[in-house]
Amino acid sequence: MFKRIVDGFQVLVALAAAVTVVLLVTVSPTVAEVDTPDVSAGAELFASNCSGCHGPEGEGGLGPALAGGLESFEAVEDVARFVSSGVPGRMPGFETRMTPDQVNAVAQFIWTDLAGR
Repeated sequence: MFKRIVDGFQVLVALAAAVTVVLLVTVSPTVAEVDTPDVSAGAELFASNCSGCHGPEGEGGLGPALAGGLESFEAVEDVARFVSSGVPGRMPGFETRMTPDQVNAVAQFIWTDLAGR
């Protein structure tokens, strides 16, 4: 009786191993797509929220020039944090005026289109 139980268990283990191998070979993992901010939406948001101080092409004005610059930022995420929090007395933060996706879109537009990074 014990031998039959062991044999049955071995068959189940072998079957489970075979199913696992088949699944590993046939099912490819799905890679989650990373949300890339919409640069065109960022351009529109920049035009309506930022260009009054930074100029329509990021050339500067009341605020500093953004075009061809941004040496003080190491990554687009730093730009997004800056846009979100602002600088007291110099630039308003936009965390309450824009959604995080909008802030990221503006930051991506500034980083890629204006600063040329």
